[in-house]
Amino acid sequence: MKLLICAATMEELNTFWPEEEPVFTPRGECDDTGWLCTGVGIPAALGALLTALPQPCPELVMQIGIAGAYPHSGLKIGDVVICESEQYGDIGFELPAPPGFLPLRSTPFTQSLYNREIPLSLPAEWIYHPNVRIVKGCTVNNCTGTEFTGELREELYGTQVESMEGAAAAQAGEICRIPVCEIRAISNIASTRDMRPENIVHSLNNLRSYLQACKGCQLSQS
Repeated sequence: MKLLICAATMEELNTFWPEEEPVFTPRGECDDTGWLCTGVGIPAALGALLTALPQPCPELVMQIGIAGAYPHSGLKIGDVVICESEQYGDIGFELPAPPGFLPLRSTPFTQSLYNREIPLSLPAEWIYHPNVRIVKGCTVNNCTGTEFTGELREELYGTQVESMEGAAAAQAGEICRIPVCEIRAISNIASTRDMRPENIVHSLNNLRSYLQACKGCQLSQS
């Protein structure tokens, strides 16, 4: 298998295929491409990837889906981004006084997994448009819902987007020594949370358009 597509939900997973050709099973394979719906969140994504990776391992794992953009990222709803790195963003301690949250890496209990960015692959064949932003990702258990939290995470980690699975896929790739690429479309601003359904639909449509255009470019060059 050359490529394994993974996503948290079937709606996100199906953006890899034309709208009229969806897949209906959470796990499958056709020709040299496989797919896996991992479920939402860090434990689900990490567990699914570590237990369901086919053997021999795929040449590339691509995680696709939607994401939130931090307040000062300059990103807007519907923008497509590719992550160059991921890190875990809400593992630490809640403090009774400001700043309110202390990341584990700022304590004596730090571990290397939480003290660094996990690099991701940037395969040239999936970066077809110059306007697509290359960003750093932050993965959280609890999505940002206030301006204070959004700005705090943005400042602490120097990242532009957040998701609930990105670092889990990156970690699985490191463990299994498989390159991982992450492509997402922005569905909300990770601040005072606005999750109107039309924003999600718009971001999924843009993600599908981008992925289909990438595949079209590859076919024309082959």
